[in-house]
Amino acid sequence: MTVLATSTDGRFDVTRVDIDRDGPTYTVDTLRDLRAQYELNFPNAETEWFFITGADALADIMEWRGPQEVIALAHIIGVTRPGHELRDPDLPADSWTLLEIPALAISSTNVRARAGRGEPVNYLVPESVANFIAKRKLYQ
Repeated sequence: MTVLATSTDGRFDVTRVDIDRDGPTYTVDTLRDLRAQYELNFPNAETEWFFITGADALADIMEWRGPQEVIALAHIIGVTRPGHELRDPDLPADSWTLLEIPALAISSTNVRARAGRGEPVNYLVPESVANFIAKRKLYQ
């Protein structure tokens, strides 16, 4: 679905790094793998890394696996969304940034629940993704 959602925008690349890894997937593992893969392909590139997550998830980041390494591997961007107020994530001030986005009250949990009830998800996800979900009767 990620490939479908981004296929018309050449600025995106989709990776299978989480899918191809055996066992559970943690953010710290994903960041390690992506950076190692990138450094193999671009050994002399000076690159700034960002990890974008919902501001609600940012509040719990210190409970994640390897939180200090996550902070060392990427600058954390907490994206605010309606109905979620940020608690202080107790992170070093220069390691994270809040970014306010327009009030689009779209959540993946809600999209899956709607699809599970047989309700349309049009306009909540790209049309190609809505078609994919409907065709394969996902989340039902």
